[in-house]
Amino acid sequence: MKKALSILLATIMMLTMASAMTLSVSAEEKKSVGFVTFGLGGDFFQQLADRYVEVMTEAGWDATYEDGQFDPNVQMEKCENYIAMGVDVLVIWSVAPEAMDGVIQQAMDAGIKVIAFVAETSQYDVLMVSDDADLADNLCKMAAKWIDETFADAEDHSVPVAVLSCRTAETGVVQADELIKIEEFSQKAKFQQEIECEDENMDTGLAAVENFFPANPDTQVFLTAHSGLGLGINNYFTAMSSPVTDYSNMGVFAINGDSTMADLIKSSVDGASPLRGMVLTGSVDDTANELRQMCEGIMDGSVEEGHVQKAGTMFVNADTVDEYLETGTVTSVTAEDFE
Repeated sequence: MKKALSILLATIMMLTMASAMTLSVSAEEKKSVGFVTFGLGGDFFQQLADRYVEVMTEAGWDATYEDGQFDPNVQMEKCENYIAMGVDVLVIWSVAPEAMDGVIQQAMDAGIKVIAFVAETSQYDVLMVSDDADLADNLCKMAAKWIDETFADAEDHSVPVAVLSCRTAETGVVQADELIKIEEFSQKAKFQQEIECEDENMDTGLAAVENFFPANPDTQVFLTAHSGLGLGINNYFTAMSSPVTDYSNMGVFAINGDSTMADLIKSSVDGASPLRGMVLTGSVDDTANELRQMCEGIMDGSVEEGHVQKAGTMFVNADTVDEYLETGTVTSVTAEDFE
Protein backbone atom coordinates (compact mmCIF):
# COMPACT_ATOMS: atom_id res chain seq x y z
CA MET A 1 0.00 0.00 0.00
CA LYS A 2 2.78 2.40 0.98
CA LYS A 3 4.67 1.53 -2.21
CA ALA A 4 1.61 2.22 -4.34
CA LEU A 5 1.05 5.53 -2.56
CA SER A 6 4.68 6.49 -3.12
CA ILE A 7 4.40 5.71 -6.81
CA LEU A 8 1.18 7.77 -7.03
CA LEU A 9 2.78 10.75 -5.27
CA ALA A 10 5.86 10.52 -7.47
CA THR A 11 3.66 10.45 -10.57
CA ILE A 12 1.69 13.51 -9.41
CA MET A 13 4.95 15.38 -8.75
CA MET A 14 6.27 14.56 -12.21
CA LEU A 15 3.04 15.67 -13.84
CA THR A 16 3.07 18.88 -11.81
CA MET A 17 6.68 19.58 -12.78
CA ALA A 18 5.94 18.84 -16.41
CA SER A 19 2.94 21.17 -16.30
CA ALA A 20 5.01 23.90 -14.68
CA MET A 21 7.74 23.48 -17.31
CA THR A 22 5.14 23.71 -20.09
CA LEU A 23 3.70 26.89 -18.60
CA SER A 24 7.19 28.30 -18.22
CA VAL A 25 8.06 27.55 -21.85
CA SER A 26 4.75 29.02 -23.01
CA ALA A 27 5.38 32.18 -21.01
CA GLU A 28 8.87 32.46 -22.45
CA GLU A 29 7.64 31.95 -26.01
CA LYS A 30 4.79 34.45 -25.73
CA LYS A 31 5.84 37.82 -27.15
CA SER A 32 4.66 41.18 -25.88
CA VAL A 33 3.93 44.44 -27.68
CA GLY A 34 3.08 47.90 -26.39
CA PHE A 35 1.47 50.56 -28.56
CA VAL A 36 1.75 54.24 -27.61
CA THR A 37 -1.04 55.85 -29.61
CA PHE A 38 -1.18 59.33 -31.12
CA GLY A 39 -4.30 59.93 -29.00
CA LEU A 40 -7.70 58.35 -28.51
CA GLY A 41 -9.95 61.17 -29.70
CA GLY A 42 -12.42 60.06 -32.39
CA ASP A 43 -13.82 56.70 -33.40
CA PHE A 44 -10.93 55.66 -35.65
CA PHE A 45 -8.23 56.01 -33.00
CA GLN A 46 -10.14 54.00 -30.39
CA GLN A 47 -11.32 51.37 -32.87
CA LEU A 48 -7.77 50.86 -34.12
CA ALA A 49 -6.36 50.51 -30.61
CA ASP A 50 -9.03 48.00 -29.62
CA ARG A 51 -8.74 45.99 -32.83
CA TYR A 52 -4.94 45.87 -32.56
CA VAL A 53 -5.28 44.26 -29.11
CA GLU A 54 -7.77 41.71 -30.45
CA VAL A 55 -5.65 40.78 -33.47
CA MET A 56 -2.38 40.51 -31.53
CA THR A 57 -4.02 38.53 -28.73
CA GLU A 58 -5.53 36.10 -31.23
CA ALA A 59 -2.02 35.65 -32.66
CA GLY A 60 -0.70 34.70 -29.19
CA TRP A 61 0.83 37.99 -28.09
CA ASP A 62 0.46 39.98 -24.90
CA ALA A 63 -0.79 43.27 -26.35
CA THR A 64 -1.64 46.55 -24.64
CA TYR A 65 -1.83 50.21 -25.60
CA GLU A 66 -1.45 53.56 -23.85
CA ASP A 67 -3.14 56.83 -24.78
CA GLY A 68 -0.55 59.29 -26.09
CA GLN A 69 -3.00 62.14 -25.45
CA PHE A 70 -1.63 64.08 -28.44
CA ASP A 71 1.25 65.11 -26.16
CA PRO A 72 4.92 64.18 -26.80
CA ASN A 73 5.76 64.39 -23.09
CA VAL A 74 3.01 61.91 -22.26
CA GLN A 75 4.20 59.68 -25.09
CA MET A 76 7.77 59.64 -23.78
CA GLU A 77 6.53 58.67 -20.33
CA LYS A 78 4.40 55.83 -21.73
CA CYS A 79 7.34 54.59 -23.83
CA GLU A 80 9.61 54.56 -20.77
CA ASN A 81 7.02 52.49 -18.93
CA TYR A 82 6.96 49.93 -21.73
CA ILE A 83 10.77 49.84 -21.80
CA ALA A 84 10.78 49.15 -18.04
CA MET A 85 8.26 46.35 -18.62
CA GLY A 86 10.59 44.79 -21.17
CA VAL A 87 8.19 44.43 -24.08
CA ASP A 88 9.52 42.74 -27.20
CA VAL A 89 8.09 45.33 -29.59
CA LEU A 90 7.26 49.00 -29.03
CA VAL A 91 4.93 50.71 -31.50
CA ILE A 92 5.00 54.51 -31.45
CA TRP A 93 2.61 56.86 -33.27
CA SER A 94 4.57 60.02 -32.54
CA VAL A 95 3.01 63.42 -32.08
CA ALA A 96 6.45 65.03 -32.44
CA PRO A 97 8.86 62.46 -33.95
CA GLU A 98 11.95 64.56 -33.23
CA ALA A 99 11.16 64.43 -29.49
CA MET A 100 11.26 60.63 -29.41
CA ASP A 101 14.95 60.12 -30.23
CA GLY A 102 15.98 59.52 -26.61
CA VAL A 103 13.33 56.93 -25.70
CA ILE A 104 13.75 55.11 -29.01
CA GLN A 105 17.47 54.78 -28.34
CA GLN A 106 16.67 53.50 -24.83
CA ALA A 107 14.34 50.89 -26.31
CA MET A 108 16.85 49.75 -28.88
CA ASP A 109 19.63 49.58 -26.27
CA ALA A 110 17.32 47.29 -24.28
CA GLY A 111 16.87 45.01 -27.28
CA ILE A 112 13.32 46.13 -27.97
CA LYS A 113 12.19 46.32 -31.60
CA VAL A 114 10.68 49.68 -32.52
CA ILE A 115 7.93 50.22 -35.07
CA ALA A 116 7.35 53.85 -36.06
CA PHE A 117 3.68 54.08 -36.97
CA VAL A 118 2.45 56.79 -39.38
CA ALA A 119 4.98 59.40 -38.23
CA GLU A 120 8.60 58.72 -39.24
CA THR A 121 11.14 58.88 -36.43
CA SER A 122 14.90 59.22 -36.89
CA GLN A 123 15.39 55.54 -35.91
CA TYR A 124 13.16 52.50 -36.26
CA ASP A 125 13.25 48.80 -37.04
CA VAL A 126 10.08 49.11 -39.14
CA LEU A 127 8.32 52.18 -40.47
CA MET A 128 4.61 51.82 -41.21
CA VAL A 129 3.62 54.92 -43.09
CA SER A 130 1.31 56.34 -45.65
CA ASP A 131 2.69 58.55 -48.39
CA ASP A 132 1.26 61.91 -47.34
CA ALA A 133 1.65 63.50 -50.76
CA ASP A 134 0.20 60.46 -52.50
CA LEU A 135 -2.83 60.45 -50.19
CA ALA A 136 -3.48 64.13 -50.92
CA ASP A 137 -3.08 63.49 -54.64
CA ASN A 138 -5.67 60.74 -54.39
CA LEU A 139 -8.09 63.15 -52.74
CA CYS A 140 -7.47 65.56 -55.61
CA LYS A 141 -8.23 62.77 -58.09
CA MET A 142 -11.50 61.92 -56.37
CA ALA A 143 -12.55 65.58 -56.17
CA ALA A 144 -11.46 66.21 -59.77
CA LYS A 145 -13.67 63.41 -61.07
CA TRP A 146 -16.68 64.84 -59.25
CA ILE A 147 -15.91 68.41 -60.38
CA ASP A 148 -15.39 67.52 -64.03
CA GLU A 149 -18.57 65.43 -64.14
CA THR A 150 -20.72 67.87 -62.16
CA PHE A 151 -19.55 70.93 -64.11
CA ALA A 152 -19.07 69.26 -67.49
CA ASP A 153 -20.39 72.31 -69.36
CA ALA A 154 -18.37 74.90 -67.41
CA GLU A 155 -15.42 76.71 -68.93
CA ASP A 156 -12.04 75.22 -68.18
CA HIS A 157 -10.66 76.18 -64.76
CA SER A 158 -13.70 78.21 -63.79
CA VAL A 159 -15.03 76.25 -60.76
CA PRO A 160 -13.69 77.91 -57.57
CA VAL A 161 -11.99 75.58 -55.08
CA ALA A 162 -10.84 76.58 -51.60
CA VAL A 163 -8.41 74.58 -49.46
CA LEU A 164 -8.61 74.56 -45.66
CA SER A 165 -5.20 73.69 -44.25
CA CYS A 166 -3.49 73.25 -40.90
CA ARG A 167 0.27 73.54 -41.34
CA THR A 168 1.25 73.02 -37.72
CA ALA A 169 2.68 69.55 -38.49
CA GLU A 170 4.79 68.37 -41.42
CA THR A 171 2.02 66.08 -42.69
CA GLY A 172 -0.32 69.07 -42.93
CA VAL A 173 2.29 71.04 -44.84
CA VAL A 174 2.92 68.29 -47.37
CA GLN A 175 -0.75 67.60 -47.96
CA ALA A 176 -1.76 71.25 -48.21
CA ASP A 177 0.96 71.77 -50.82
CA GLU A 178 -0.60 68.99 -52.89
CA LEU A 179 -4.23 70.03 -52.48
CA ILE A 180 -3.59 73.54 -53.80
CA LYS A 181 -2.49 71.87 -57.06
CA ILE A 182 -6.09 70.82 -57.78
CA GLU A 183 -5.97 72.49 -61.23
CA GLU A 184 -3.39 69.88 -62.29
CA PHE A 185 -5.95 67.13 -61.64
CA SER A 186 -9.16 68.75 -62.85
CA GLN A 187 -9.94 70.37 -66.18
CA LYS A 188 -12.69 72.50 -64.63
CA ALA A 189 -11.30 73.41 -61.20
CA LYS A 190 -9.86 76.82 -60.38
CA PHE A 191 -7.80 77.10 -57.21
CA GLN A 192 -9.21 80.10 -55.39
CA GLN A 193 -7.62 80.41 -51.95
CA GLU A 194 -5.95 78.54 -49.11
CA ILE A 195 -7.52 79.18 -45.71
CA GLU A 196 -4.88 78.43 -43.08
CA CYS A 197 -6.20 77.24 -39.71
CA GLU A 198 -4.38 77.07 -36.39
CA ASP A 199 -6.07 73.80 -35.42
CA GLU A 200 -7.67 70.91 -37.29
CA ASN A 201 -10.83 70.37 -35.26
CA MET A 202 -14.46 70.74 -36.27
CA ASP A 203 -15.11 74.07 -34.54
CA THR A 204 -12.10 75.61 -36.25
CA GLY A 205 -13.33 74.43 -39.65
CA LEU A 206 -16.80 75.84 -39.07
CA ALA A 207 -15.44 79.23 -37.92
CA ALA A 208 -13.03 79.44 -40.85
CA VAL A 209 -15.75 78.90 -43.46
CA GLU A 210 -18.11 81.19 -41.56
CA ASN A 211 -15.56 83.98 -42.01
CA PHE A 212 -14.60 83.07 -45.57
CA PHE A 213 -17.80 82.18 -47.41
CA PRO A 214 -19.85 85.41 -47.10
CA ALA A 215 -17.08 87.24 -48.98
CA ASN A 216 -16.60 84.37 -51.44
CA PRO A 217 -20.10 82.98 -52.11
CA ASP A 218 -19.09 81.63 -55.51
CA THR A 219 -16.89 78.94 -53.91
CA GLN A 220 -18.33 75.55 -54.78
CA VAL A 221 -15.69 73.05 -53.66
CA PHE A 222 -13.71 72.73 -50.44
CA LEU A 223 -10.72 70.42 -49.94
CA THR A 224 -8.97 69.67 -46.66
CA ALA A 225 -6.42 67.20 -45.37
CA HIS A 226 -8.18 67.07 -41.99
CA SER A 227 -11.41 65.25 -41.18
CA GLY A 228 -12.22 67.64 -38.34
CA LEU A 229 -12.04 70.65 -40.65
CA GLY A 230 -14.11 68.75 -43.21
CA LEU A 231 -16.85 68.11 -40.66
CA GLY A 232 -16.76 71.78 -39.65
CA ILE A 233 -17.25 72.88 -43.28
CA ASN A 234 -20.15 70.47 -43.67
CA ASN A 235 -21.73 71.64 -40.41
CA TYR A 236 -21.63 75.26 -41.55
CA PHE A 237 -23.53 74.51 -44.74
CA THR A 238 -26.07 72.15 -43.15
CA ALA A 239 -26.90 74.43 -40.20
CA MET A 240 -30.28 76.16 -39.97
CA SER A 241 -28.56 79.50 -40.65
CA SER A 242 -26.68 78.25 -43.73
CA PRO A 243 -26.68 80.59 -46.73
CA VAL A 244 -26.87 77.51 -48.98
CA THR A 245 -29.74 75.02 -49.06
CA ASP A 246 -29.17 73.41 -52.46
CA TYR A 247 -25.98 71.33 -52.38
CA SER A 248 -26.24 69.88 -55.89
CA ASN A 249 -23.28 71.98 -57.11
CA MET A 250 -21.29 71.97 -53.86
CA GLY A 251 -18.66 69.45 -52.78
CA VAL A 252 -16.55 68.94 -49.66
CA PHE A 253 -13.71 66.41 -49.69
CA ALA A 254 -11.41 65.41 -46.81
CA ILE A 255 -8.60 63.06 -45.86
CA ASN A 256 -9.29 60.50 -43.12
CA GLY A 257 -12.56 60.16 -41.24
CA ASP A 258 -14.76 57.43 -39.84
CA SER A 259 -18.30 56.07 -40.00
CA THR A 260 -19.71 59.44 -38.93
CA MET A 261 -18.22 61.07 -41.99
CA ALA A 262 -19.30 58.13 -44.13
CA ASP A 263 -22.92 58.63 -43.00
CA LEU A 264 -22.72 62.25 -44.16
CA ILE A 265 -21.27 61.16 -47.50
CA LYS A 266 -24.19 58.76 -47.84
CA SER A 267 -26.63 61.59 -47.10
CA SER A 268 -25.10 63.65 -49.93
CA VAL A 269 -26.60 61.16 -52.39
CA ASP A 270 -30.05 62.45 -51.42
CA GLY A 271 -28.95 66.08 -51.40
CA ALA A 272 -28.87 66.39 -47.61
CA SER A 273 -25.15 67.18 -47.34
CA PRO A 274 -22.34 68.66 -49.46
CA LEU A 275 -19.78 66.19 -48.04
CA ARG A 276 -18.96 64.08 -51.10
CA GLY A 277 -15.97 61.95 -50.25
CA MET A 278 -12.94 61.04 -48.18
CA VAL A 279 -9.77 59.07 -48.70
CA LEU A 280 -8.06 57.14 -45.94
CA THR A 281 -5.31 54.60 -45.48
CA GLY A 282 -6.94 51.22 -45.12
CA SER A 283 -9.58 49.97 -42.73
CA VAL A 284 -9.10 49.36 -39.02
CA ASP A 285 -8.93 45.60 -39.69
CA ASP A 286 -6.43 46.05 -42.53
CA THR A 287 -4.19 48.23 -40.39
CA ALA A 288 -4.35 46.00 -37.31
CA ASN A 289 -3.50 42.90 -39.34
CA GLU A 290 -0.66 44.69 -41.10
CA LEU A 291 0.67 45.73 -37.69
CA ARG A 292 0.59 42.08 -36.59
CA GLN A 293 2.53 41.06 -39.71
CA MET A 294 5.21 43.67 -39.00
CA CYS A 295 5.51 42.66 -35.32
CA GLU A 296 5.84 38.99 -36.18
CA GLY A 297 8.17 39.67 -39.09
CA ILE A 298 10.62 41.84 -37.20
CA MET A 299 10.81 39.21 -34.46
CA ASP A 300 11.27 36.14 -36.68
CA GLY A 301 13.53 37.90 -39.19
CA SER A 302 11.21 37.67 -42.18
CA VAL A 303 11.00 41.47 -42.15
CA GLU A 304 14.39 43.16 -42.40
CA GLU A 305 15.41 45.95 -40.05
CA GLY A 306 14.77 49.32 -41.64
CA HIS A 307 11.79 48.00 -43.63
CA VAL A 308 9.28 50.62 -44.82
CA GLN A 309 5.70 49.40 -45.12
CA LYS A 310 3.52 51.77 -47.14
CA ALA A 311 -0.24 51.83 -46.72
CA GLY A 312 -2.72 51.81 -49.58
CA THR A 313 -5.64 54.22 -50.09
CA MET A 314 -9.37 53.67 -49.62
CA PHE A 315 -11.81 55.83 -51.59
CA VAL A 316 -15.17 56.51 -49.95
CA ASN A 317 -17.70 58.41 -52.06
CA ALA A 318 -21.28 57.99 -53.28
CA ASP A 319 -20.30 54.85 -55.22
CA THR A 320 -18.48 53.08 -52.37
CA VAL A 321 -19.96 54.42 -49.14
CA ASP A 322 -22.35 51.48 -48.66
CA GLU A 323 -19.47 49.05 -49.08
CA TYR A 324 -17.44 50.97 -46.50
CA LEU A 325 -20.29 51.13 -43.97
CA GLU A 326 -21.04 47.42 -44.36
CA THR A 327 -17.49 46.04 -44.40
CA GLY A 328 -15.23 48.74 -42.98
CA THR A 329 -13.15 48.76 -46.14
CA VAL A 330 -13.34 49.47 -49.88
CA THR A 331 -11.92 47.08 -52.46
CA SER A 332 -14.16 47.78 -55.46
CA VAL A 333 -12.44 51.07 -56.32
CA THR A 334 -8.71 51.82 -56.41
CA ALA A 335 -6.50 54.73 -57.42
CA GLU A 336 -6.36 53.41 -60.96
CA ASP A 337 -10.10 54.10 -61.32
CA PHE A 338 -9.41 57.81 -60.95
CA GLU A 339 -6.58 58.05 -63.46
